[in-house]
Amino acid sequence: MRHRALVLVALAAASCVTSGKLRESATSLRAEVDKAKRSGAAKCAPKELALAESNVDFADAELASGDPRRAKQHLDVAEVNVTKALDMSKTCAPTQVIIAKKEEPKAVRIEKIDTDGDGIPDIDDQCPNEPGPPENHGCPLVKDTDGDGIPDEIDRCPLDPEDFDGWQDEDGCPDPDNDGDGIVDKNDACPNEPGPIENKGCPVGDKDLDGVPDNLDKCPNDPGPPPDGCPRHYSLIEVQKDQIVTKVQVKYATAKYRVLPESYKLLNQIVQAMNDYPKMKVLVAGHTDSRGKQASNMKLSQRRAESVVDYLVTKGISQDRLQAIGYGPTQPVASNKTNTGRAKNRRTEFKITSME
Repeated sequence: MRHRALVLVALAAASCVTSGKLRESATSLRAEVDKAKRSGAAKCAPKELALAESNVDFADAELASGDPRRAKQHLDVAEVNVTKALDMSKTCAPTQVIIAKKEEPKAVRIEKIDTDGDGIPDIDDQCPNEPGPPENHGCPLVKDTDGDGIPDEIDRCPLDPEDFDGWQDEDGCPDPDNDGDGIVDKNDACPNEPGPIENKGCPVGDKDLDGVPDNLDKCPNDPGPPPDGCPRHYSLIEVQKDQIVTKVQVKYATAKYRVLPESYKLLNQIVQAMNDYPKMKVLVAGHTDSRGKQASNMKLSQRRAESVVDYLVTKGISQDRLQAIGYGPTQPVASNKTNTGRAKNRRTEFKITSME
C-alpha cells in the first residue's frame, strides 16, 4: 500500500510539473500573439492570428479542467499559427504619416486609433475590440464551437470534436467506427478494415478462392461450393481452383463440331458442378492437332467450343456464365508427330474464370 501511495504521489507531481510547463508555454505564446497584433497581423494574417489566440484560450481551458494532453495539442496549433502571423506581418505596422510644415521645423505625427490592432481604425471597425479582416469589417472569421482546433467554417461537425485517431482527422468529425463494420474502433482489432464480429472486426480471407469465407469453410484449402466449402466428388471430372479437369475427352463427330451422345454424361457432370458452384464462370477452350490448314482448325475448334456451350445452356446454365474460344493447334500439350501426341492435343478444356 505504501508503494502504491508513493506511485500516486509521483504521478500527481509529474502531472503538476507538466501542467506548470504548459502554463508557461501558454503565457509565452500569448505574449507572441500580442506582439503579432502590434505588428498588424490582424490585417495581413487574420486567420493565423485568430487560430493562435483561440487555441491559447482553449489550452487554458483544458489545463483548468485537468487535461494537459488536449492542452498540449492546442498549444502546438497556437505556436504554428503565431509564427506564421509574425512572419506575415513584418510589413504591417500601424500606418504613421509625418507631415512636415515648412513654417515649423518639428514633424507632426498623425496616428489612427486601432484598439484591436487589426489594421482597421476603430472608426471603421465594426468589432474594435476583436481583430478581424477588412472583408469582414474588422470582425473575426474564426469560430470553433466544439473546441477541436478546426474552425467551424471548415468543420463538417462543428458541434462534435474530432477524435484525432489518424482516420480522416481533417474533417472535424469523430470516427467511432472507421471501417463502418458495426464494431466500434476501441473493440475492433482491425479498425480500418471491415470484418465480422466473430473475427474481432478483421476481414475474413478465402484461401481456396471458392467464394466461401475461411471462417465458414470446413475445407479452407480445397475449393468447394456453399455452404460448407468442401469439394464435391464426381466420377468424370474434378473441380480445381482454376479449372474443371475432365478424366475423359469430349467426343465430336469426325471433322465436325457436333457433340456425340457418349459425351453427354461428362457434360452433365459439368452442369452439376456449375450448379454446385452458382457463381462459377467457365471458359470452354477448343483445341485441335496440327494436321490440316490452320484456318480450318481454328474455325473447327471455335465451333466445337460453341457446341459445348450450347449444350450446357440447354441444361439450364446461364449464357453469361459461359464463354467459348477456339485456339486450333496454337496451344499443343504434346508432340504432333505421333498419334498419341495428336490425340492429347485434340481436347476441350474448361477454365474457371471466376468464382464470385
